[in-house]
Amino acid sequence: MGEHGDLLVVASGPASGTRLTLEKETTSVGRHEQSDLLLDDVSVSRHHAVITRTASGRMTLRDLNSLNGTYVNGVRVDETTLHSADEVQIGKFKLVFWEASR
Repeated sequence: MGEHGDLLVVASGPASGTRLTLEKETTSVGRHEQSDLLLDDVSVSRHHAVITRTASGRMTLRDLNSLNGTYVNGVRVDETTLHSADEVQIGKFKLVFWEASR
């Protein structure tokens, strides 16, 4: 699983069940074919959001001025720190963030 076991799981949407271990310092999320997490639906911007590991090892989620927004636990966010079991909604996709035990 790598040094950091932080994980995103697609809970609903066309890619349901997809698991992505967040091992990189920056993980891109969007509809663009080069995205680290490709969410292929018109409700998702090509460059929708980015997940970044902070110096302290926490994961932050930042919306990249997407048309339909990024939501965490039902609240629209520009940028936020993720915690275990947070539900991230991007377009019609719902993802659940799981933090590795530290």
